[in-house]
Amino acid sequence: MELRLEGVGKRFGDVRAVDRLDLTVEEGDFFTLLGPSGCGKTTILRIVAGFEVPDTGRVIFDGVDITERSPQRRGFGMVFQNYALFPHLSVFENVAFGLRTRRMRGEEVHERVARALTLVHLDRFGDRRVQQLSGGQQQRIALARALAIEPPLLLLDEPLSNLDATLRERTRTELRLLLKEIGITALFVTHDQEEAFDLSDRVAVLQEGRLRQVGTPRELYERPADRFVAGFVGKATLLTGTLDRHEDEVVVRLDSGAAWRVRAGSGQATGQRVEVVVRPEELELHRVRDRKTELTGKVIDVRYLGSFTSYRVELAGGTLIEVAAPAGRADEKEEVGLRPMPGVRLHALPVEEA
Repeated sequence: MELRLEGVGKRFGDVRAVDRLDLTVEEGDFFTLLGPSGCGKTTILRIVAGFEVPDTGRVIFDGVDITERSPQRRGFGMVFQNYALFPHLSVFENVAFGLRTRRMRGEEVHERVARALTLVHLDRFGDRRVQQLSGGQQQRIALARALAIEPPLLLLDEPLSNLDATLRERTRTELRLLLKEIGITALFVTHDQEEAFDLSDRVAVLQEGRLRQVGTPRELYERPADRFVAGFVGKATLLTGTLDRHEDEVVVRLDSGAAWRVRAGSGQATGQRVEVVVRPEELELHRVRDRKTELTGKVIDVRYLGSFTSYRVELAGGTLIEVAAPAGRADEKEEVGLRPMPGVRLHALPVEEA
């Protein structure tokens, strides 16, 4: 069952929270709305849930216009950031709550609660109070409550943000495996890029209520549509230059003079000014070898991070660039050369007008 938003817009006073949004979530997708605070992602989720009515546009689910339907009639499951569990009820009654509001009784309630608790690996916790549970267990109870009603669509509003880093990583792995196992469609909200990439089939990047790009995590990282997506999704430095060709390859002649191979869009022409998206892991760092093909700069910071070492290099003109490389490649204050790793073609974007 496909979810489709057509021209959806929402204002709160003078603030445009969502701006003419078109979006499609396909059946079985784990689809994430990603963006900074205030970008409209939670408002979109509330519109889908029925807690907000859009000023413009339509919400279509399974081919039916549900824009005016109440949340109860939509039948979607929802997991909130604060879990919204009832402290005076047992785990069993928390999970059964949505079923009882749908006037289910008796054996059917017991069967569905048992099945939901088994799915989240808490089948022996039914008699406990929620205050007796850890944060991760409470998150799974909230998920079980949403799954118990067997919803056609599951909505998740930053449900992992209250967990510590280790538990959050383990829980999101369990969440993705669980939802894939039961084949449910999910719409997830987060501001955390790592979380979005770890969980999602596709991701929509939002800024100030507008959709900037939709794609798989790999597409967003390797081929960002603009400088906002490039900077928000992972770490990136943008270097300006001019698009050129060298034999059969597309290159950018950087303002420093170095020529680097790039992937350029079909609409980009020789002589066009572009920005090259440079990721930390795409560069080699070594002592200066060839100033014509390398960027040169001074190492101003070295941080050992386990699997790699982060080097911050200040280029001529003051631009800072981060490079992920093995430990021991350079020391602070040392002059170094930078060039793309062998085989790497960097991504080029048209220079955006101010």
